[in-house]
Amino acid sequence: MKEKHQKNKRKKRIAFQGERGAFSEMAAVRFFDETINLLPCKSFEQVCEKVNIGEVDFGILPVENSQTGSINKVHDLLLEESLFAVGEVMLKVEHCIITKEKMDIKNIKKIYSHPQALAQCEGYLSNHLPSCQIIPVYDTAGSVKMIKESNDSNVAAIASHYAADLYNMNVVKSNIQDNKSNHTRFFIISPNMLRNKKNNKTSIIFAVVSVPGAIYKCLKELALRDINLSRLESRPSRRELWEYIFYMDFEKGLEDKDAREALECMKKSTTFLKIIGTYYSGASVLETAKNYIEKLKNNG
Repeated sequence: MKEKHQKNKRKKRIAFQGERGAFSEMAAVRFFDETINLLPCKSFEQVCEKVNIGEVDFGILPVENSQTGSINKVHDLLLEESLFAVGEVMLKVEHCIITKEKMDIKNIKKIYSHPQALAQCEGYLSNHLPSCQIIPVYDTAGSVKMIKESNDSNVAAIASHYAADLYNMNVVKSNIQDNKSNHTRFFIISPNMLRNKKNNKTSIIFAVVSVPGAIYKCLKELALRDINLSRLESRPSRRELWEYIFYMDFEKGLEDKDAREALECMKKSTTFLKIIGTYYSGASVLETAKNYIEKLKNNG
């Protein structure tokens, strides 16, 4: 009976931005394991929409990269949408030059990839392919799909080994990112906040009142309770000229009394405070899911 129950158990459905083989898909597999159904989306907005209407159980969004910084569009969505971060994934991002057939790298005339990936490989491209035409597209894995379907033989894509394996393509050069410890951080998003005693991290957005020492007063509430601040970033609010909002991560879950008290006290110095989410942070590096790729190939 137990085996029958497990077979009939519905797989979680996860929305991500990009084509199959995207880094977001890799991060989703890392977080949920291989027993999931994945829904590729054209944009981050569409990921949020699918979560909001209940077409999927969760979405996954890249939040920041260790080399190029925050993903601005995602930060805007975190502010605008009524969705919550319920999990976090840290993914090591290793970029490869990918072609349809084996070829000399010097024969590549055009390279396609997502602007973030191109920026993360800027040094390598400048030094090794200075005359190559660089063409930004909407997705890393999408660039692999594009060149696979292209009639042009002198084109390449920048994406992961994972994408190359998935589309049966050739890797000309691996690990070309400028920062060899290049990581991207992802949020798992849901319409509902996850309250769990195991949560050890909380993310918020807030704006301070326009008085001297307002930021200090907010940070003081964390320091007084020995709560470690792991990230603080300011961005234009887009509501008023020179008004800024702050994105903050601190290392306590909201089941902790000190965390709740700190937020309550911070409200005295803020014009608004929004909880992005409270979740368990168990950051780790993804190893290529070879078994998962084989399953996808076998299923066509």
